[in-house]
Amino acid sequence: MNTKNEKLKRQNARKLFLLGVLAIGLTFTSCEKEETITEDVVSVEDQENKFVSKYFLGEKVKVRKEADGTYSLAGTDARLFEDQLADTASSYDPNPVPDADQTALALGGGVRKWTNNTVVYRISGLSGTVRSELQRSMVEWTSKTNVRFVERTNESNYVTISSSGSNSNSGVATLGMNGSRGFIRLGTRATAVVIIHELGHTLGYLHEQNRSDRDNFIIINFDNVQDNAVDQFFKSNSATFLTGQFDINSTMMYGSFTFSKNGQPTITDINGNLLPPRRARISALDIAGTNQAYPGDGGGDPGNGNACDGVEEWSRNTRYSVGDRVTYRGNLFERDFTRWTFIKFCN
Repeated sequence: MNTKNEKLKRQNARKLFLLGVLAIGLTFTSCEKEETITEDVVSVEDQENKFVSKYFLGEKVKVRKEADGTYSLAGTDARLFEDQLADTASSYDPNPVPDADQTALALGGGVRKWTNNTVVYRISGLSGTVRSELQRSMVEWTSKTNVRFVERTNESNYVTISSSGSNSNSGVATLGMNGSRGFIRLGTRATAVVIIHELGHTLGYLHEQNRSDRDNFIIINFDNVQDNAVDQFFKSNSATFLTGQFDINSTMMYGSFTFSKNGQPTITDINGNLLPPRRARISALDIAGTNQAYPGDGGGDPGNGNACDGVEEWSRNTRYSVGDRVTYRGNLFERDFTRWTFIKFCN
């Protein structure tokens, strides 16, 4: 009898031990999954006839008009308004002349950054879980860059963050500041990995793999890309990107299997290795690029004497970055994505 009891105790103890190990394993697996998950991607198969050619930032791209009137850039999660697109390449000036009257700035492809480094937002219809992930995502940006997020009171420029209704970990976002029209729409299972990326679009950033120099750092395996998603991997020579150099770890970088049609990687590094799993964080170059685009003084007058002192005169022969400042005809300007913003009259 004692032998049976002892045997039964040993069996129960073993079961409890195995259950404990399993529980620990599931805990770590769950945490790892939360940090490495990539967003669900909507297939663009069988939709080729819905794409039209337009010009964005002076380059020909494929766009698809969505039900809400915006255009998905090559079918991606980046959404554009009609006035950000053009019918010809000539309507875009990559280096416009600073204009205090704001009359001739970046026609046909305009992207605006947020004034005073502040993204104003309103929330509509998000679940408590997604709101928590949204808050986590905003903290990731605000704790490491000069960007701030403020809930709307009566501001005229703001972005509406709402649910897309899709039962997925996905999102779409308009590009830059767009008055009251801008939006971010999130799936009902959206996590910070995706939301941080969508906030990047709201700040004005395109996808990292669209950089013109990307072939020096990554390989696009077009044989594995969904047939009608090839345009997602276009290269832009004129767009302003988040980082000063190619960044495989950027939050704006696609994952290795994005738009795969066969379960094989669509993107690898230059040596054929899978890219690092996407995490719920911005990279060191994301931080540096954002703080260049959104300077520490909020883009206003720093108030230290004459803000024009030491600032060089604008030159047609210089390629400027977002956040750069120049003087022109006695005025101080700061470079936006596709235009110059008047700061002040020089003393």
